[in-house]
Amino acid sequence: MDLGLQGKRALVTAASKGLGRAVAESLAAEGCLVCISSRDADAIASVAQAIGPRVKARAADISIAAECDQLFEWALGEMGGLDILINNTGGPPAGGVLEVSDEQWRHAFDSIFMSALRLSRAAIPVMRRGGGGSIVNLASLSAKQPIDGIALSNAFRPALVGMSKTLAREAAPEVRVNSIATEHILTDRIRDIAGRIWGKSGESVEETIERKGHEVPLGRYGTPKELANAAVFLASDAASYITGVTLAVDGGLDRGLF
Repeated sequence: MDLGLQGKRALVTAASKGLGRAVAESLAAEGCLVCISSRDADAIASVAQAIGPRVKARAADISIAAECDQLFEWALGEMGGLDILINNTGGPPAGGVLEVSDEQWRHAFDSIFMSALRLSRAAIPVMRRGGGGSIVNLASLSAKQPIDGIALSNAFRPALVGMSKTLAREAAPEVRVNSIATEHILTDRIRDIAGRIWGKSGESVEETIERKGHEVPLGRYGTPKELANAAVFLASDAASYITGVTLAVDGGLDRGLF
């Protein structure tokens, strides 16, 4: 299947590792010109070099409004336009509702929700002038059902998906907006949470991951590449009649009918 991505211009945030990096790699492999960002300047520069010459990198803390603006203007300058926006953030600190500080609540709101809102608000007029585009917001299964130990994600991922669903109608027909509700994709963050929150007494991190993997109908954790495949599809012309959806990429964990 031709995804129609050759020559498309994409911005991917939080791409120094994990899901963001996997999406950037997959978009570049399909022939996209890709701009990537992360708070870690050295890490994001290294990723751009590793992926190849079609990828440009800039350090940015997208929880800060001014840095969102600067990142977006830089990406436009590098690529001359924008066809695809992948809104991604590193996972917020783990912890329960009663454990998380006010500062952590505010930062998670700015990082998860406001960054996606600000970048989407900037991207849509540019995409419309260019003939259309696609926004994919990487969320979590916590947008549909709370997950133990990650109260910040449980609170703000649903807000992100609600904004995406609303924006899909406002941005149509030129711009499509979709979300991915992912869970049990094996990243460094999942290993950290498994070790600190989900582990049983005397259980190693690998044993915890194996046990949790057996909870998935497909019997294992997914890979960042498998998540990236879904994001690239939603961003592509192959998904040209899909907007306003929240796609679960979770090995079958989601029990909801929709």
